[in-house]
Amino acid sequence: MSLFAARNPFLLPGDDAVTLGGQIAGKASAEWPLDFRTRIETGGSLAYRQYTREYGNFLTGSAELALVHRRNEYLSLRTELSFERVLPVEAVASSLDSAIDPVSLQDRYEVAQGVTIHTDARTALNARLGWSRIDPRGSLLLTPTDAVSLDFGAENRIDAATTLGLGGQITSSRSSSGGDPHAWAVQAKAIRRFPRAWNAEIEIGVTRLSRLTPGSGRESGPVQFSGNGSLCHEPGHIRFCASAAVASVVSSFGGIQREVSAATSLDWRSSERGRLIARGEYRRSPQSGGPGGNLPDIEVLSLTSRYEHRLDGQLLLYGGAEFQQRTGLSDIRLNSLTFRTGLLYRIPRP
Repeated sequence: MSLFAARNPFLLPGDDAVTLGGQIAGKASAEWPLDFRTRIETGGSLAYRQYTREYGNFLTGSAELALVHRRNEYLSLRTELSFERVLPVEAVASSLDSAIDPVSLQDRYEVAQGVTIHTDARTALNARLGWSRIDPRGSLLLTPTDAVSLDFGAENRIDAATTLGLGGQITSSRSSSGGDPHAWAVQAKAIRRFPRAWNAEIEIGVTRLSRLTPGSGRESGPVQFSGNGSLCHEPGHIRFCASAAVASVVSSFGGIQREVSAATSLDWRSSERGRLIARGEYRRSPQSGGPGGNLPDIEVLSLTSRYEHRLDGQLLLYGGAEFQQRTGLSDIRLNSLTFRTGLLYRIPRP
């Protein structure tokens, strides 16, 4: 349960009034072993949010189901199904759709099949075939978008601290807005553990995006750089991570978009009962060759801080602040500031 006070919570032009509100949310997960090789993993959440002003109320939630089968030491399979109903302003840090239309709810569906093959103790081959759908509810700017993607790769642990690999991705999307973009990417990967609890991961490669154009058929863009990297430090009571990426992502605004992102996080257990969490994330999608022609770049920024204090084994009191910023199609930069406090109750496992 949480209470909040927010200025322009939906990042709308001309809305600078302070809005009060509250939310009640629940989350649960469970795991059922079918036999010594197979298990079912489930999870779900449900949240009801009410605003005191014109925004009204929203019901959001999610459900996940996974079937995990480890045939033997060489072969593992994972089947996943998920559904999520999300308010875009809740996902500013993870989706550029919130910069286009931050009010309309989105339904997101996903079905995926993954397989991992260990050829020996050091080498693993993996692949994942997935279908996803983003379905905006009542949006004039975002359109229902379906996508099919295939991820594949191989990794080899060359010593106790270093893993090298190669991978690729093929993605195809379709929506009523047209264009039906396709994208492919290939990357080389390296993972390294360093002394004093440092870990680094980097992927470097190339990608290419193509779209259907009226009267010209499918046109391919240039081969461009793609990649991502992260650096984490985990000495025990503190965890710090920084990451950056350039990649093609699926959006309900024109299908596949090229996205540049950067993120950082700090999780510090300041005392036996206290914990400080801080996160920042930035995303940008250049629109010069996108579905709308030479539109301004789409940008979102999210900065959050939260302090948690454990009252006992089940009760947790927390409070914090969140700053959000978006630059949508109008090329106007809009800001939001929210202060939040709440109480979390954890039901002990039987």
